Amino acid sequence: MFNYYEGQNSWIASGADFNITSRISLDLAGTNNVALAGGLRDSDSQTSGLQFFVPEVWGASIMDYMEKSLVFGALANDQSALVAGGGDRIHLPKHTELSASDTYGSGVETLIDSNLAFAKSTDTEDEYTLDINQAIHSAISITDVAKVQASFDVMNIYTSKLGYALAKKVDQYLALKLFESIAFNYANGTDDGTQAGNTIEIAASHDSTDIVAAGVSNMLEAIYTNDSNASDYVMVLTPIVYASLFKLDAFAKYEGTGLAGDSNPLISGFAGRLGGVDVIVSNNFMHYGAGSTSSAQSASPVGNFSSNSVVDESEKLLGYLIHKDAMHIAYSPGMKARVQSDYHLASLSTRFVADSVYGCLVTGSTTSGNKRVFALVSPAS
Repeated sequence: MFNYYEGQNSWIASGADFNITSRISLDLAGTNNVALAGGLRDSDSQTSGLQFFVPEVWGASIMDYMEKSLVFGALANDQSALVAGGGDRIHLPKHTELSASDTYGSGVETLIDSNLAFAKSTDTEDEYTLDINQAIHSAISITDVAKVQASFDVMNIYTSKLGYALAKKVDQYLALKLFESIAFNYANGTDDGTQAGNTIEIAASHDSTDIVAAGVSNMLEAIYTNDSNASDYVMVLTPIVYASLFKLDAFAKYEGTGLAGDSNPLISGFAGRLGGVDVIVSNNFMHYGAGSTSSAQSASPVGNFSSNSVVDESEKLLGYLIHKDAMHIAYSPGMKARVQSDYHLASLSTRFVADSVYGCLVTGSTTSGNKRVFALVSPAS
């Protein structure tokens, strides 16, 4: 933690990345002219209450709220340990499926030399690269810090807001990477996602956002055709599609599921699993929209999912079916939710910044057995 008053800290004074442009020349009395280290550390009776402002404690609370707020981020595999010693790029092997052959032939237990074939893995293996190249921050100026510190509830409000701001930004970035992986012409150009074409129709008609029983059947067929199990995947749905689950008898009526008591979704509000697949909801879906090259958050995302010849981007994205190994995230050492602060005498406030440095990767392809992400859609037309 770097807590020096503004006149001494060149990093704070420069206003790097945080739009802090004002500079002050401080002429403090000897008892106040001290370096800050987690608080004012000052015995002056007028400011001694401020020494309880400890950024390390706030940082832990911010990370707690950040982790609680993550949806897509919570599903990603955290690879931060691989860069614990430094570095900004992680190489992940891209494995190809190996095949097996009969060792013995013609019903005779004799080894057939010609059946022994060795594939050179160097000829076919590739890699994914995860670059840690995203930097985000959330900042707030808090007045009357002594009063704030006297109430944990007030501190809790600020930490939850800062943590949620970081988590939402991380979640939206991951959601955008999912969209770019699964859509054709994803940025209204010629680029197609590496998994574009992996689609599952879960609604009955082009304009519908309601999951139907036939859609559940389509999902299960796609999972097992991909040589996977239902437990390998998670469904992440938009709010309106998630709500449609309760129109299905199997969810809305305990008679249809054989459940009773607290297991009844109408009583508990817990949707649980659909066809053996865990179901969750997020409002952080991202898309580029029809005719736009700028990404945006949307509760009703659209794009091209069935063919790269579609140009009107009118196909509705209802959610994703995500394999547990599809998404990866890594944070720079000590930068998952770093906290820094300085006391600003001119405004009698403490300026407080939480930031994070991270990178994300979505893996998978359109090859059967390696389909890690599916777009859950309504029919194209």
